Amino acid sequence: MKNYIFDLYNTLIDVKTDEHCKKAWTPVGEYFAAHGIKTDEKRLCYEFDRYWKLFNERAAAEHKFLFPECDCVTQFESMARSVGGRLSREAATEALRIFRRASIERLTPFDGARALLDELKAMGKNVYLLSNAQAAFTYDEIKECGLDGAFDGMLISSEHGCRKPDPAYFGRLFDKYGLEKNESVMIGDDRTSDIEGANRFGIASVWVPGGAAAHRDEILDTTEQ
Repeated sequence: MKNYIFDLYNTLIDVKTDEHCKKAWTPVGEYFAAHGIKTDEKRLCYEFDRYWKLFNERAAAEHKFLFPECDCVTQFESMARSVGGRLSREAATEALRIFRRASIERLTPFDGARALLDELKAMGKNVYLLSNAQAAFTYDEIKECGLDGAFDGMLISSEHGCRKPDPAYFGRLFDKYGLEKNESVMIGDDRTSDIEGANRFGIASVWVPGGAAAHRDEILDTTEQ
């Protein structure tokens, strides 16, 4: 194989979050209050879920993508309006980042993840990232976890309106970087998003529960294919 396409979370970065706990929403409520918007964590959590459901209903009605992706900055802008206030896009982006930081219980690169990417690069392989994630915080987390500069190209789903396992999302990566299907393999921990997504699109895949580094030998076996 020539092109190695990696998922990010729970493939290269070990992450655990709780998006419905009080701890995640309390600082968001404080941020809203600092912008003159009076609300509380229960209402914010409710509006978060309500908007997510509404987004998916509208996206399904549009029939644009099989698996649409929400831009959560827009979601936070809408949440502010729902509770009687207004946030600029810049402020909504910061609110999302505050929420993300507060919701994280664990965020750390898997041991050997960067070494695996560097090893593939040293062998003359191309390394790409195809992640279901939010650009507002994902680029920062890539850097925080020491993975910046490791990829020849990256796509983050919130910037494209669709997500894995949608073939359209895979197609955007292949079109942008001129990849060939018979030269490419998808590596990820999620059987639906990563493995079934790769199958839908017509490329090889390696399932890596527990992270890619734990499956180094299996991944490197594909370099001869």
